[in-house]
Amino acid sequence: MSTPSTTARRLLALAAGAALALATACGGTEPAADTDDTGGEWTFGDGTGDEITLPERPQRVVAYSGVAAALWDYGFEVVGVFGPVDGVGGEPAPQIGDVDTDQVETLSQTYGELSVESLAALEPDLIVTHAFGDLLWYLPENTEQIEAVAPIATLQITGVSAEQQIQNHLDLAVALGVDPEAEQVTEARATYEEAIARLDAATEANPDLRVVPVSASPDDFFVGNAAAGGDLGLFQEHGVNFPETGAPTGDEYEQLGWEQADTYPADLILQDARPDRTPVAELAGLPIWGDLPAVRAGQVGEWRAETPYSYARYAETVSALAEDIENSEPLDA
Repeated sequence: MSTPSTTARRLLALAAGAALALATACGGTEPAADTDDTGGEWTFGDGTGDEITLPERPQRVVAYSGVAAALWDYGFEVVGVFGPVDGVGGEPAPQIGDVDTDQVETLSQTYGELSVESLAALEPDLIVTHAFGDLLWYLPENTEQIEAVAPIATLQITGVSAEQQIQNHLDLAVALGVDPEAEQVTEARATYEEAIARLDAATEANPDLRVVPVSASPDDFFVGNAAAGGDLGLFQEHGVNFPETGAPTGDEYEQLGWEQADTYPADLILQDARPDRTPVAELAGLPIWGDLPAVRAGQVGEWRAETPYSYARYAETVSALAEDIENSEPLDA
């Protein structure tokens, strides 16, 4: 999880979610939806106690970019997005996936800023975003004006496994009218399973490879905590050898200073690839970064944090990780 502009906001999100981690880890979080194909009442719940009931299935949906990307992959097209859209060097942000941004209205890319007037002009039936504990991602802290335009549905992230998140986003797409047996869904699921099999083979062939996911910029250095679940938890379940960090229970990162960047010996470093983090090419000018053994060996890959929760997106991410492991080797301690 990240903040588009400040480290402080990321840590706020982590703190908000930490208290929920144990509860969600022990309880079900599968979304529930009930809709009548003939146009009857529509109900959706994310498994955390929040439930939305509408007179009919929503047609016009505005969503956080990561949610929009997953829905798009499953075959449901949103009418508007908020959150990261533009990436580095003219490339789209990873959170937006394959959403056609020429076709969809981008309402805001700035955290916590969303024009009520622009939102209302789209006449949405439903707004969807991620939740980290009580924090609604990319929405203003006071949501009353937003909710006056359309109800807000949330997909809880904290304490929920990546595979469950993929299913949760698919469940939402199905609730919005997507056929779960549609070709693009079944093919994407098959491709994902192939990618997982490749990762299994890569880690079995290289079980001692020490992999350290980091989120680094010139001003700060974080290490990802696989024990918190999410994407790193999924990769760890399939044999990726991540360190046991000193992060507080439920936190997705351990905050270290650059002077502690070698705390966890790494054969392969995965640098956060989101637009608000520093590209590897720019980190090359930092002496401490250049002295790390994995960097000297050229064994640096991408940590595709905030990959949209769809089979298609995760197939790409898992395949890229498998390739990084295949092309790396253990270094001298």
